[in-house]
Amino acid sequence: MAFEDDNFMDDEFDVNELVDRFESMIKQDKSCYFDADELNVILEHYLQHDNIKKANIAADIALKFHPDNPMIQIIKAKQLLANSHAQEALSTLKNATVDKEDADYQITLGSCYSDLGESKKAINAYMKAVKAFDYKECEDLFNFIAIEYENLGDINKALEFFIKGLNRSIDLDNQYFEIRNCYSMLNRMDDAIDFFKNEIDLNPYSVEAWMALSNCYIRLNRLDDAIEQLEYVLAIDPHNKKAYNDIATAYNETGRFKETLVIVDEATRYNAETPLLLCLNGEACAKLGDPAEAMRCYKKAMKLDENLPEAYAGIGFILSDENNPQSAIKFLKHAHTLAPNNTDYMFVLAEEYNKLNDYDKSIKIVLDIIDIDPYDENAYIALMECYVLKDDPENAFVAINRGLDTLGNNAPLLYRKAFLHFAENENESGLLTLEIALNLDYDGHIEFLNFDAENLTNNESVMELIEEYRIKNKNNTIN
Repeated sequence: MAFEDDNFMDDEFDVNELVDRFESMIKQDKSCYFDADELNVILEHYLQHDNIKKANIAADIALKFHPDNPMIQIIKAKQLLANSHAQEALSTLKNATVDKEDADYQITLGSCYSDLGESKKAINAYMKAVKAFDYKECEDLFNFIAIEYENLGDINKALEFFIKGLNRSIDLDNQYFEIRNCYSMLNRMDDAIDFFKNEIDLNPYSVEAWMALSNCYIRLNRLDDAIEQLEYVLAIDPHNKKAYNDIATAYNETGRFKETLVIVDEATRYNAETPLLLCLNGEACAKLGDPAEAMRCYKKAMKLDENLPEAYAGIGFILSDENNPQSAIKFLKHAHTLAPNNTDYMFVLAEEYNKLNDYDKSIKIVLDIIDIDPYDENAYIALMECYVLKDDPENAFVAINRGLDTLGNNAPLLYRKAFLHFAENENESGLLTLEIALNLDYDGHIEFLNFDAENLTNNESVMELIEEYRIKNKNNTIN
């Protein structure tokens, strides 16, 4: 793990000049003198930029020409660490005859412990380095420490050090992501909003801060607030492709499809159109009743990015709406291949197989959905429906009971279990199950009656029980 600041060893080093001289030497295959400290800085530069090949060259030269310099032991340890030999690097450091309070030594030691999964020891080493630097310009070290606390599951401490390590002059997107993620894991998104509002107060033209704030609102499903922040982003930077993608997504999620079309036109004017934005435009067109234009958008997106799952899925959805399951399946299967964990595509794919009476394939897909997300009630409902269509009531009960075992007393599942009981003429069991469902969610009875309106509404016991809970629910509301 390399230290972010090339000048952390000695402010007098001109890193760029050193690196240029070193690369010139390699290119021209000539000898050029570098002392051990210079080679250490060159090595750090290459490690920072993940250029292990040139880092090895720098280390080899140092080991060859300065074998007796104490610094060589640290350089050797860094080389071993860079080549995934953390245990050997640690042994080298422990046997080194150098000042073990030195910051460079402690940083390298901390990196060894980090690679070995010993986060507490890594934190201890990094903190010694922080003290050696007198707590000044230690942003990278604070971030290293934050990551170790994250590995330990101490998210409060991780957040504290990510904030301490905030360096507003570089890579704010990633720093803000880590901070936002910590707030999210701590269920403190309101605090995250306050934090990023303060960042905006510090720099009202910070696109990164506005984007981070919008993402906080997205995580809270406050999409109208997210849209407002994204509008500020686009006012500052009308070429921001990520903002166009996010705002179009939010418009579609909130049913503002006409506004999606407007924002896509704006993006096109600023040459900020992306394949994903075309897919979002296609989705909006489909929702507005223009499948031909939607298809054109999806096909254009596909040409720009042949591996974009949203494009294939979008075409699959249109073909599904047109009741063309065989063609829909081809596109949905490819979308699923490109995005194997996207359960939205899988649900529609299962429905298309149902249309073809190919229930076994549909069941397999739904079981895969349950493997991906065992807490999605819709998966158990879909599985039950597959078995109902297959005329297999026994396994339909198994599907619903599996969901209830996982989710506990879940009203939508209980209403469907009650329906299954009534369909099998198990009136008493149906009423017992229906009562539990009514007690959990009275309003769910409306959907329940639609499962089989003729038979259920003509069942006096069912209607009497629903009426009983209507009165009870009304009294509870008044009280």
